[in-house]
Amino acid sequence: MKLFTLRLCIVGAIVMGFVASGEAGAEPGRSGWHIGGGIGANWTNQLDQAGWNRDTYCYPDSDSCGVPGPSADIQGYRWMYDLDMDAGAAFEISVGRMFNRWRLELSVAQRNNAIEQKFKGITFLDGSVDTPSSGNTVTSNSVPTIDDLTTRTLSVNAYYDFTNVFERITPYVGVGLGVAFVEISGVHFSTRYEDTADPSRDLSEFNSRQDADLSDTVFVGNFHAGADYSLTDETLLGVKLTYSLMGDVEHTGTYSKHPMHAQDPAFTNHNTFSGPRQLSVMFTAKYLFGD
Repeated sequence: MKLFTLRLCIVGAIVMGFVASGEAGAEPGRSGWHIGGGIGANWTNQLDQAGWNRDTYCYPDSDSCGVPGPSADIQGYRWMYDLDMDAGAAFEISVGRMFNRWRLELSVAQRNNAIEQKFKGITFLDGSVDTPSSGNTVTSNSVPTIDDLTTRTLSVNAYYDFTNVFERITPYVGVGLGVAFVEISGVHFSTRYEDTADPSRDLSEFNSRQDADLSDTVFVGNFHAGADYSLTDETLLGVKLTYSLMGDVEHTGTYSKHPMHAQDPAFTNHNTFSGPRQLSVMFTAKYLFGD
């Protein structure tokens, strides 16, 4: 988190430098308001999911304790998943002002990715691992799934346009700072226990279930590169690449069913998702109003 905050500070210093030098060092003749938009695709890096709870139950598929149920030897559990992201859609709406070669924009963007969740492992809270024996006939059927990652960002971006390089094409670079409203939807986890040697044995007291939509608000830093083509004096068409870095997403949730509810009806779990890194490619359009 400290490293991410340092990166944002560096980006912020660059943005302030862009804005401060906008009027002082620019050539005259190019100013005014503009609106814009873009649509395209985005890719998100694989995320790590790490969670924990204070579940003190020993479960019937475990051989680490003699009798299933509450145990003084167990303080909780940790779990780990990999989240693989499919390519998704992205769009952006912006309004800004030109200061000769510099542009300052306020943008709203949304990016969406479907998620494939892959189980990595589970341990007790102290890090030790339970190793059931081959003679245990109780099995647990666990079903973890997640549907989508949606990020909605509100950012202030500063751009530098390389004007007069080509006749009708203007390359540019930019940086930005903002906030991301991150939602991880369709989070589901359920576990059902069954004794394969005695299917009539009732183990439903150990079953659990959670259904939730997780959300968090984090900082986001943007890095941009692209080029605009002057279709007319007022209309620009272009392509833009954006690389975005976000902070970790954290969430505290409850279960709809859990054996710990007998002790604490509001029993919770905690999950942390490593900060998303997103690359988007958009086809853009801008309309210039002038002063």
